[in-house]
Amino acid sequence: MIREIIELVDLLLLWGFWYVVSFLILVFGVVYITKSNPTPIINHHYSTVEVIEPPKRVLVEREVCKDIRGCVLLKGGDCPTCVVESVWE
Repeated sequence: MIREIIELVDLLLLWGFWYVVSFLILVFGVVYITKSNPTPIINHHYSTVEVIEPPKRVLVEREVCKDIRGCVLLKGGDCPTCVVESVWE
């Protein structure tokens, strides 16, 4: 009976040893692989978009003739049918 217990303890110690050794090999392997690989070069590609600004509109006062026949200039240079309007250009 004692012999069986001793063999069981030996077997457990042997399994524990192999478990620890395999774990250490795994850890050292991962560390070696990560250290031996060169660091990757990351290239950033920036895209530029050219923004075209719309033309600026300006409020302009313009003299517009309301008569269908056109302006009939009098001696003073004034047209009675012309009106000054504000127009966006």
